[in-house]
Amino acid sequence: MEVKQSQIDSLVDDVAYLEHEAEALKYVIDSVPYDETPPGGRSISEILMFLDHAQQNYYRKVIEDAFKSVRPINLNAYSAPEETFEVDQELAKDIQKLLYKISKHRVALLKIIEEIPLIDWEREISKGKETISLYDFVYHMVRAERSTLKDIADLVMTYQNGKQMQREIESRNPES
Repeated sequence: MEVKQSQIDSLVDDVAYLEHEAEALKYVIDSVPYDETPPGGRSISEILMFLDHAQQNYYRKVIEDAFKSVRPINLNAYSAPEETFEVDQELAKDIQKLLYKISKHRVALLKIIEEIPLIDWEREISKGKETISLYDFVYHMVRAERSTLKDIADLVMTYQNGKQMQREIESRNPES
């Protein structure tokens, strides 16, 4: 598959957008219970921590290795982020510090991605018998992170709408 410069430009924009989304969360996150864990799920802070962990300890390593290696790399040589993730309880309590870390790491990843020459985006990454390009690998990472950040934004909106509804109910019913 031939990767075009327009695809790379779009990918770079998407990676930059994810950094802006993390920045934007800083202004609304304190208004929601980001450390509450729903049954069978992860809290908002744990989800954000996992995103950062996956980016730093998996995606970034694979991207750097694929770019540096002359031979195709195999994803089976890397531990999946789900297998290595551990919640940092201290960081979970400091959501602003966590969002700052995510933004900083995203900027570093963006710099790496911007420096990859067009021809190198076609490098092969394999997992078992399946082979994809470095471009496809990064594209799938961006789509997955974007989906996760959208879920977080939806949760934030749900919490905020619930609070607003509660205020409206209380303002109509002054006895409570």
